[in-house]
Amino acid sequence: MKIGIVSDTHDNREKVEKIFSKFEKSGIKLVIHLGDLISPFVLDWINENYTGKLILIRGNNDGELAFTLKKVERYGYEYHEDPEIIEVGGKRLAIMHKPVFLDELVRSGRVDYVLYGHTHKKEIRKVDKAVIINPGESCGYLTGEATYVILDTETGEVSFERA
Repeated sequence: MKIGIVSDTHDNREKVEKIFSKFEKSGIKLVIHLGDLISPFVLDWINENYTGKLILIRGNNDGELAFTLKKVERYGYEYHEDPEIIEVGGKRLAIMHKPVFLDELVRSGRVDYVLYGHTHKKEIRKVDKAVIINPGESCGYLTGEATYVILDTETGEVSFERA
């Protein structure tokens, strides 16, 4: 199963619309947003450009929780506090915003992937049998590079993409 992974969109409408349009056109049916969506109205932009499932993790800069949760419910999305372990495509994924105990979590053997954001820096590395992934910043504000990841849970292939 191919899934999209984004983080730190920080209200950048142009990048959000571009990235989620790419997910839609490429047939990605699940996207995981690893926090720092920022404002609830970003969910409107996502919904206008993407018809698949969206799983969100709360970031440290996300505001207006009550309004965000109303929009999540309206659009049929899924929202989790930070961190959470979910199952996708037969794989266990730890999803979080801040990188907390990454190596320890991987070494526990409880997950196949650890996905995180927050640092705005791309990362992929294998520790034991699991893979740690940070898609970088989808907004492009700090690095000048708006990035996201496509993960194929069947093959293990991870590809960094640019908005």
